[in-house]
Amino acid sequence: MKIIDKYIIKEFIPPFFLGLLLFTFVLLTNKIYKMTDLMVNKGVSFLEILRLISYILPSFLTLTIPMAVLLGALVTFGRLSTDSEITAMKASGFSFYRMTAPILAVSLVAMAFTAYFSLYLGPKKAGTFKKDLFVMAKSRALINIEEEVFNDTFKNVIIYARKTPSPNEMDGVFISDERNPDEPRVIIAQHGVMDMDVATGMAYLKLTNGSIHKKGNKAGSYQELDFATNNLSINLYDKFFSGDDSKKGKREMSLGELREFAKAANSVGDTAYPLMTEYYKRFTIPLACIIFGLAGPSLGLYSRRSGRSSGVTVALAIFAVYYMIMKGGENLATGGKLDPIIAALMPNIIIGAFGIYLLVMADKEKNLWSELRELVSGFKRKKTSR
Repeated sequence: MKIIDKYIIKEFIPPFFLGLLLFTFVLLTNKIYKMTDLMVNKGVSFLEILRLISYILPSFLTLTIPMAVLLGALVTFGRLSTDSEITAMKASGFSFYRMTAPILAVSLVAMAFTAYFSLYLGPKKAGTFKKDLFVMAKSRALINIEEEVFNDTFKNVIIYARKTPSPNEMDGVFISDERNPDEPRVIIAQHGVMDMDVATGMAYLKLTNGSIHKKGNKAGSYQELDFATNNLSINLYDKFFSGDDSKKGKREMSLGELREFAKAANSVGDTAYPLMTEYYKRFTIPLACIIFGLAGPSLGLYSRRSGRSSGVTVALAIFAVYYMIMKGGENLATGGKLDPIIAALMPNIIIGAFGIYLLVMADKEKNLWSELRELVSGFKRKKTSR
C-alpha cells in the first residue's frame, strides 16, 4: 500500500468505529425496555442480558456498518479538505478518484462483514434471541408471585396473594382479568396452585373455593358465580410479544426457508412478495457499504465548512433517505405494485447514482450547490420561455 492510502485509512478508522458504536447504541435502545423489565421483574442476571444483546447485535450491525462507512468517509474527507490536504494531494498529481480508492477498499471489507451478518448470522441469532427470551420468561414466571403485592407478571392479568406458602401456591387470591376488554372479571379464591407447561409457554392456575364477578346482561348489573374449583389458563408469550411474534418471523428465516415459504405461499394462492422482498434485501443491504463509500468522500468536501459534527447530521440524513426509499419500495412490493428485486435494489440505485454524480463533480472541482442552483435556474428559464 502507498503511504497516502495508509494515511487515509488511518484517518477513516476512528470515526468509523465511533459511528459504529453510536448507531448501534441508538438501535439497541429499542430493546432496552424489555431487557430492563426482564432484569427488574424477572430476576434475569446481567450476564444473561449481555448474552441476549450478543444475539441481536448481528442484525443491528447489518444496518450500522453501512452507516458507519458513510460517517467515516464524510468525516475523513471533511477533515482533509478543511486542512487543505486535498488540495496538496491534487497538486502532487492525485486525482479525487484515486483518493477515494482506499475508502472503497475498506468499504469492500465492510460489505463482506455486513453480508455475513445479513445472510447468515443475523437471522440465526435473531431466532436464538427470541427462543432464549421465551425460556427466561417461562422459567421465572412462578418465582415472581410475591405476597401482598399486586403482581403484573402476566399481560392484562393482575394477581394478588395474601400468602405464598411455596413458589407455586397462593392463599387469599385476588385476580383482575382484563384480557377480554368487553368482559373484564374479578376472581376471588381461598387457595390457588400454579403449574407451568414450558413447551407451550402456558401457565395454569387451579383455584379452589372462590367466586367470579363480572358484568351482567343488563346495564348496571353484575354476575357472581361461585365455584369449588376453577382453572385459569394464561399465555406467557403475551407478556413480551404481540400478535404472531412467538412464531418464526421472516427476519429469523434463513435464505432457504424464505424461498420455501414463498414457494408454499404461491402454491396456495397467497402473496409471496413480502418474503421475496426480504430475501433480496439480504443481498442488497450489504451493497450499501459500497454506495456510501462512493457518496461519503464527496459529501465530506461539501460539508467541510460546518465542522466535524456536521458529518453525523449529514450521515443520518442520507441514511434516512436511503431507509425511506427502502421502506417505500418494500411497501410497493408487498402490495404487488413493484417487483421485489427492483424494490430491494431501488435505494442502492438512487443513492448510488447520486454518489457517482457527486464523485464526478468533486473530481472536476465543481461546487455542488452552484451546479444545483444553475440547474434549477435553467429549468425555470426553459419553463418561462414556453
